[in-house]
Amino acid sequence: MPGMHRLACAALLAFSTQAGAQQVKLAIDEINSPDFTLRGVTATLTAGDPAQLVLQIDSITLGGEVWRNARVRCTRLSLGSATIACNEGVLDLDEAIPLAFAYGTQTRTLEAVVRPAAGENWRLNARFADASTQLEVNIERGRVARLARWLPAGLPRISAGVVSGTVALRNGGAVSAELALEGLGFSDSAGLRAGENIGATLRFTAERVDRAWSWQGRAEWLAGEVFWQPVYFKADKQSIEMKGEYVNSRVEIERGRIELPGLGVAAVGAAAWDLGARRLVEARAEAARLPVAEIYTQLLKPFFAGTALSDLRAGGEASLAVEVRDGEIHAFDLELANISLEDHERRFALFGASGRIPWRRGAETSAQVALQGGEILKLPFGAFRLPLVLHGRQFSLERVSIPLLGGALTVSEFAAARDDSGWRWRFSGELTPVSVAELTQSAGLPTMHGTFSGVIPQVRYEKSTFSVGGALVFNVFDGTVAARNVVLAEPLGRAPRLTVDLDMRNLDLDLLTRTFSFGSMTGRVDATVAGLELVNWQPVRFDARIASSAGEYPRTISQTAVQNISALGGAGAATAIQRSVLRFFDRFGYESLGLSCVLRNEVCMMSGLEEAPQGSGYLIVKGGGIPALSVIGYNRHVSWTELVGRLKRIVQENVHAVIQ
Repeated sequence: MPGMHRLACAALLAFSTQAGAQQVKLAIDEINSPDFTLRGVTATLTAGDPAQLVLQIDSITLGGEVWRNARVRCTRLSLGSATIACNEGVLDLDEAIPLAFAYGTQTRTLEAVVRPAAGENWRLNARFADASTQLEVNIERGRVARLARWLPAGLPRISAGVVSGTVALRNGGAVSAELALEGLGFSDSAGLRAGENIGATLRFTAERVDRAWSWQGRAEWLAGEVFWQPVYFKADKQSIEMKGEYVNSRVEIERGRIELPGLGVAAVGAAAWDLGARRLVEARAEAARLPVAEIYTQLLKPFFAGTALSDLRAGGEASLAVEVRDGEIHAFDLELANISLEDHERRFALFGASGRIPWRRGAETSAQVALQGGEILKLPFGAFRLPLVLHGRQFSLERVSIPLLGGALTVSEFAAARDDSGWRWRFSGELTPVSVAELTQSAGLPTMHGTFSGVIPQVRYEKSTFSVGGALVFNVFDGTVAARNVVLAEPLGRAPRLTVDLDMRNLDLDLLTRTFSFGSMTGRVDATVAGLELVNWQPVRFDARIASSAGEYPRTISQTAVQNISALGGAGAATAIQRSVLRFFDRFGYESLGLSCVLRNEVCMMSGLEEAPQGSGYLIVKGGGIPALSVIGYNRHVSWTELVGRLKRIVQENVHAVIQ
């Protein structure tokens, strides 16, 4: 063979004997093996009693790693007829390590032991035969850090830990290992990946077949804890078993099993990992009846920090089968069994979700999911089925009707897609009459009566923001409410932000005031709220005005309503009632009413229909009929917090205003 011929010539040219110096030198340019390479090997033997040996190697290549200027020194070399032995040698290989060895010249066997530290032994037994070489390394509490150079680049630095066990190479084509780790510790400079007191076992065998290695192994994690940003794990006898081949820098898995106690078992088959590209080329895996509560708590929750999914109560089971091709997910099948997800802050909840979601890259599939109910922003909805059509990173549905507060929310032409910027949605729909009583009770508002219905134009969602193209039109209090320029950012976030313009027409005052226990008023009103801005559902800015609607209709106001209006804007009318014959009347006529509030910096700047006579305030209710009564407001700047407090006392506690 060319390699053998080159080795023989190099040795012949380098061999020389220097008479009188009692010294023999042997030089070899290169020694090649499928497993290692030695270059620039020089051995110098000095005769004497005792003899001395110095072995110098310019470079050693093993497992892709290179050592340079390695040297073995033995000052007490024993030369027997069948044995060459050294009991007090030193190996210089990055550090000076005590070494002892014995080589049988007839049996061609080598026994060597290095003791880098107290209690740490690395023992080599080797047999060099013509057809094969057999090596066995026995390790007693070897420092794991010494093996760090063979670990993949980019991993954290090993700071602690010892390994014990055996690694063997037999017949030049069979490898086996049985190792135990104790007290392993590692970390990176950023503190994002760390492990402490890790204990584990590893059993591994591999056999060379032509140019490939057939292998199988099992690893079990028995002690310690690991933080790998953002996930934290603690040892619980997690185990992994794999069987496959290694060829051309490609690790192929024929079958495998990953067991995570408390989480479930995953079966792996037909997988391949390209070591050079550090990429998963293909894989098939499946796991059945995974407990969603544990999966969410231990695996998923850390990834959702800072999102609407960061604090959930989860339940049910899920089964998953996934297939990877060319480094990308090609297909998956997700089975849901009675899944429930409930936000601890009660922003949303889904109950009893069951069904199957199949997905195929480049092909259209249909999914059917049934939900038993749930709630969104404290509004409960009933059971419905969700027929989804999936195609790549898009999914859609034609129409779904969701029971809601005695009526239904119908969603039509729903379509969603995901790109590098995130998810985008769009849909339109309608709201068939829902119970206003149930709506207000669910929202924690005073109970109203009647029904609520409307049309929903196209709604879009992009970059965590909802926007409405057109006006949302609803029917309530026998009038209409139109919401325009609706934009809702981070609806399920920590501080949702809503901007909208509201235009309310021809609302029935009798229905409105009776609903809020405000006192009795008859008539119709129009209201506008321009530039309404809410942060975390609290108003921070708006221009609002309410005024009588045009047209002919009965217009009356009760003493209670007068007192409550006076509590908001001033005490003029209520004081007049208390001090005059008007106190004997329960109801009064009026010609028109109007009140406005401009909210800026938590202060409401108030005004009314017009300036009151003599500039003493602003007119809120202009009297008309017999008996007639006008209501005048005097407070032009009112703290928004104080104004809301007054409304709460009037509406929720039904406490009449106290006028001083």
